[in-house]
Amino acid sequence: MSFLPCFLCGRRLEKRTSKTGKPYFVCDPGGIQIFVRRQDGIERLEEFMCAVEKNAIPFEQHAHRLFEIQAILSEIRGIKGEIEKLESEIGIFFPDQDKTRASNSLKTRLETLHGELKELAEKSTR
Repeated sequence: MSFLPCFLCGRRLEKRTSKTGKPYFVCDPGGIQIFVRRQDGIERLEEFMCAVEKNAIPFEQHAHRLFEIQAILSEIRGIKGEIEKLESEIGIFFPDQDKTRASNSLKTRLETLHGELKELAEKSTR
């Protein structure tokens, strides 16, 4: 096996070799570069990669769970932005009832997403 899961996004980081023969990994979407330069680190990396190969299924499950969590967090950020936008447009003296209802619906969705996030976190600890 010549990959590691990215610790930020869970994508497979393919093992590359530098001109000097040392291993490194790059996650282009996240802009992460991981270099292993010392002999002790290279040996530990090889041991780790053997362990990853033996336990590939649990790593795939964790990566999938990470993607689920990231999707929920992304939706939460988007909803919060929409709520802020709506609330700035509702009006103080003559509130727009449609915007108020939309804002309340988004707040309900936000609570649901927080519940889903909590469930995923609880699954992770089992």
